[in-house]
Amino acid sequence: MAEILGLTVSDFPFLRMKPANMPWVLWGNLAWGWRDQPPLRDPAHWPAPMRAEWGADQGFAAGAAHQLRQHDQFRTLRRALDDFRPDLLLMMYRDVHETFAGPERPQWWLHTHAAIRVQPWNLWTFFRDNWFEEDPDRMVTLAGHPQAAATIAKHLGSVGIAPRLVPESPHPAGLGHNCIAGAVHLDFDRREFRTPILPLGIDPFRFGRVRDEEGLSPLDLSRDDPPLTPQQAFDLGVEIARALRPSPWRVAIVAAGDWSHANDAGKAQGRIHPDIEADHALFEQWRRGNYGAWPQQLNFEHFEAHAQWELLIPTVLAGAMSEIGAGAPRHADFQPTWVCNDDFVTTLFEPR
Repeated sequence: MAEILGLTVSDFPFLRMKPANMPWVLWGNLAWGWRDQPPLRDPAHWPAPMRAEWGADQGFAAGAAHQLRQHDQFRTLRRALDDFRPDLLLMMYRDVHETFAGPERPQWWLHTHAAIRVQPWNLWTFFRDNWFEEDPDRMVTLAGHPQAAATIAKHLGSVGIAPRLVPESPHPAGLGHNCIAGAVHLDFDRREFRTPILPLGIDPFRFGRVRDEEGLSPLDLSRDDPPLTPQQAFDLGVEIARALRPSPWRVAIVAAGDWSHANDAGKAQGRIHPDIEADHALFEQWRRGNYGAWPQQLNFEHFEAHAQWELLIPTVLAGAMSEIGAGAPRHADFQPTWVCNDDFVTTLFEPR
């Protein structure tokens, strides 16, 4: 019987770049965004805590401090993984307009490759000043786990939720940048990538929406191309755990993602920072092990109002943890940010 460890890790891409890049999304909007909403470009209109983080150095010190705190969280997770010795990491991650685009965008998909080549040390090819001073053009091979992919796919098909299988990724960089971030963050000091990674991509936006630094295009709930509902995401996690339970593997199920994002709601909202209050309220439920209420509590309207669409990824993990009886996590850390676009949540459950 499998033993399963659940955890969450930030996928914020600039955490593996030089600290000067941490407030880049905000800088970009001040430089070329919010043209039709001039008050957003004036720090005098920002909340006092955001102005404090922005400071006299345009967020550099605050961003650097957030980055170092997250690096410590990565090391906490790495120690737990070393103790657990997983046979594979099931890496659930957000992907939008990267692996799939246009009308073929699936709600979610499962990579079935045996190995894949990626470039972890640059971001979108033009951010090249990485934290480690690695050669930004160096390729790394990440092993996959086709046997576990087949096991999961077979079970999910038997319960009517067969995944889109991706034997060869169409992504020009191999995998979405959020998946690569999760891989790097969980092996931050060694960067050996010895544990096979089974990527499971999720598009949390859909509805034909386009996303950029300012936010999302308008939401049309009447469209017939929605993302997973919170209930579907939770049920997916339940069935993934059921698929893995009879297997011989030690599996770490990873939700690589952040919670609210300043640019995870319609641009008309004029959102300039994450919804810290809404994230904190859900985090209190999360750290107490009350995530089983999320499928009934959350909906698309909530996600849009609070810029929390990416909570679909930890909701899948919530389903898996409920199925194995994980209860409250043994480690849960909430790190809000005002100038770094995302709120970071790090979680570690007891293996079951």
